Amino acid sequence: MYEILGETTLRTDEVMEVGVINAPDQPHAEEIKKFLGHKPQFFDWHIERCVVEPLDELETRFYVGKVDGHIITNIMTVEHDGIGILGHVYTLPDQRRKGACKGTMAFQMEGFRQRNGHALYLGTGYNSHPYHIYHSFGFESVYPESGFMKYHVNDDFEETYFATTTALPKDVEWHDWPKLTALSGIVGWDILRSLLWNVYGPTNLESGFLILKRTLEVSDVLNDAKLLTTQDGVIVGWATVNRDSKWRHNIALLDLFFHPNFVDSVPALLSSLKFPELKVQCYIDSDAVKKAEVLEAAGFSREGRFKNHIEYRGKKYDVLVFGREG
Repeated sequence: MYEILGETTLRTDEVMEVGVINAPDQPHAEEIKKFLGHKPQFFDWHIERCVVEPLDELETRFYVGKVDGHIITNIMTVEHDGIGILGHVYTLPDQRRKGACKGTMAFQMEGFRQRNGHALYLGTGYNSHPYHIYHSFGFESVYPESGFMKYHVNDDFEETYFATTTALPKDVEWHDWPKLTALSGIVGWDILRSLLWNVYGPTNLESGFLILKRTLEVSDVLNDAKLLTTQDGVIVGWATVNRDSKWRHNIALLDLFFHPNFVDSVPALLSSLKFPELKVQCYIDSDAVKKAEVLEAAGFSREGRFKNHIEYRGKKYDVLVFGREG
């Protein structure tokens, strides 16, 4: 469904209509697919599907600005339970620097607040022109000098959202997408978060989730993937296991990350995974003390240490290798 939200005047004195396409929307499917047809494969896969079919409980919205009935700018959001990712911000080259994006953004942000949204995340170049546009709407770097940005309606969002409670494992669903980025965006915890997704430190999983979801649906690369989720639907941990191609698929790789408030629930997450009948290894950074304790309690033993193996934001870390026979 296309809903007209209002109008804004561009710097050229042209009047731009701003509206939102709530996916799925078959009548506007080709229009939005054509406008965003330059997007890479994994993003294109989501766009192609969301405009014609529901994707579990994921809410996908395309905020568009139109001049003379033609789209000149777009901002997409994917949301669930008030947590969202903002992306696919694109303005036609000949329509830039006219205020089209900023004008559309104002309607998008107001809509998010009216829906009682809690947190939005996005990725852009640090200190770039778009960075300063987003900053003007209340976004800030997740960590200093980062283009990974967050907008929290309330300053205590993370404290209340990740408050300790019980959590249980579940399968991956489409609407987990923005919530996984809320988890991967926490600061001050493990650095090596996922070898499979190449996640080091706080990271926007806008593309990482799509790679995971597509892999789960169309290939057998992953043996299993589970998420740790509270009864309120907050994702507080993830675990994946796959055959490690570096060792000719004779070793399985476990990736594990969880919020520090939910250490006690991680054993249930590990127990829910379907491990292949192979030796399983897990790599962690040397500061991940709690993760090491969880792995040892699950039958893993430390097999080695790579000295100064990774560097993150100017600090070097050892990488510890834990293993368990299949």
